[in-house]
Amino acid sequence: MKRAHIIGIGGIAMSAIAQCLIQLGYQVTGSDLHHNDLVEELRNQGVEITIGHQAENISQEIEKVICSDAIPESNVEMIKAKEYGLDLLGRSDALAWITKEKRVISASGTHGKTTTSSMIAYLLEEGRLEPSFIIGGILNNFASNFRANQGRYFVLEGDEYNKSFLKYPSDIGVITNIEFDHPDIYADMAEVLDTYHQYVDGLTECLVTNQQVINQLALDMEEMDIELITVGIDDNQADFNAIKIREEELCSYFSVEYQDKEIGEFKINALGSYNVKHALEAMAVARYCGLSFEVIKKGLELWQGVKRRFEILSDRENKIVISDYAHHPSELEAVAGTLERIKTDKKKVLIFQPHQYIRTKSLFEDYKGILDKEIDEKVILKIYKVRETVENYDLEQLGSTLTQTISDGDTTYYNCFEDLEVWLDQYQQNNQGIYLFLGAGDIDSFAREWALRD
Repeated sequence: MKRAHIIGIGGIAMSAIAQCLIQLGYQVTGSDLHHNDLVEELRNQGVEITIGHQAENISQEIEKVICSDAIPESNVEMIKAKEYGLDLLGRSDALAWITKEKRVISASGTHGKTTTSSMIAYLLEEGRLEPSFIIGGILNNFASNFRANQGRYFVLEGDEYNKSFLKYPSDIGVITNIEFDHPDIYADMAEVLDTYHQYVDGLTECLVTNQQVINQLALDMEEMDIELITVGIDDNQADFNAIKIREEELCSYFSVEYQDKEIGEFKINALGSYNVKHALEAMAVARYCGLSFEVIKKGLELWQGVKRRFEILSDRENKIVISDYAHHPSELEAVAGTLERIKTDKKKVLIFQPHQYIRTKSLFEDYKGILDKEIDEKVILKIYKVRETVENYDLEQLGSTLTQTISDGDTTYYNCFEDLEVWLDQYQQNNQGIYLFLGAGDIDSFAREWALRD
């Protein structure tokens, strides 16, 4: 049996790649610095996983070694794989290899990749096209971020980190939006735009996007060799235009204009105009792939969202707990706005864990004032460190400064979860509340544990 080893197997994407390899007939082993639910799930499938990286995990019998983007060149397993001359692949190279016989659909953009790609995957599944997918979040409909099917489509996220989406060429692409992010990778916005230009140039069939992105990239529709499909909200020039948006409870309703004709009302189990736009993007891809509006309407209604995207962890009378992955200023402002619009007598509490020192520092001006909203309590936590050396960074100082500028002065800073927990327990005793936990770090684990408590 062919053998493959995955370094950093406990990540959301790498665990999905592991499952793909199993279905391709590989005996898979792996290693990760931390034990988590994904590691446990893979172990239950028979994958041998070591906690911690060791050179002994690499043998000459292994055919492919696949590394997470978070793994440094100094990793002992990577060094040993190079010594043996093994086939060493990064995450994006592995995705290109896995999908080479498929028609690839990728959803790219600074925000909304996971939501949009999950909607596309579910609509194609509902349309009986049997898509395969690897997505950076757990789809609630499938309780998984991975599926390998016999259909010709493979749905991926077009990840701009490390310019990864340039390594697995796509046939059908979506660009949700473009903003400056990942300052550890991109020098400036010009480099970001140039990378997206390369992404568009690599598409072979179709691009779905909006007028803002078209303007940013200065795309000339007449010179493009692929089909361009546009989406918009209250934009009668768009091919797919959402109008009459309304929110009830935790759902959004909207009508769609297509080819200058209103075709009916649609529903999604998510709040926010940004999610309506993602539904339009998925709708456009589904129509391009041949699905009827009847199937699309049913699929959007049955779509149950993605883990950590405004995910309700607890829905008790005195304590509603929600977790969301938002960490970029635009995401934070949009999700906070959704919380602000909820009609309730309960107190609204927002807890945000900034992600990466370099991102927080580089985008500091963009954070200013974005939490000036009608939310009863706002809390900022110490910055979550990842993919960076922090010895020379004062995480607490920057986090404290951010607390003073992110809203109108009514925001509290906590340096650790222990202090936050004390405050939350006291606050909960005297108030019924909606608690929204935001961030891409370990705040989600804390939120899940706290949600289970009385």
